[in-house]
Amino acid sequence: MVKLDQINISNNGLTKFFSPIETRIMKTLWDEGKMTTSELTSKTDIPLTSIAGTLDRLVKAGYTNRGVETINGRVRYVYEPTFSEEETANEITTRILDSLVDTFGKVAIENFSKYNDKK
Repeated sequence: MVKLDQINISNNGLTKFFSPIETRIMKTLWDEGKMTTSELTSKTDIPLTSIAGTLDRLVKAGYTNRGVETINGRVRYVYEPTFSEEETANEITTRILDSLVDTFGKVAIENFSKYNDKK
């Protein structure tokens, strides 16, 4: 989960902010849309027990929603991302930038303006 105290900037991509399993689940949900745990298992090759536990954490953290569908009398849980990938990126970026400004103030803001010059 995106916890500012657990960000690892040496990791690649979203694994800077999410665990590798969380990243695979979120990418699959963003790409495919609403899915069950068994569908996620088949799409990601992650064991069902890992999918279920990780989805519970993602629901509690607010990154996925859990719904209930009844088909032929059977109840099943379906999961979908709470926000799009772009909205999630915006939320993470805002939290990180706020933390940098809170910690470093004017220096952080000056570096943000220099960043645009580097591109």
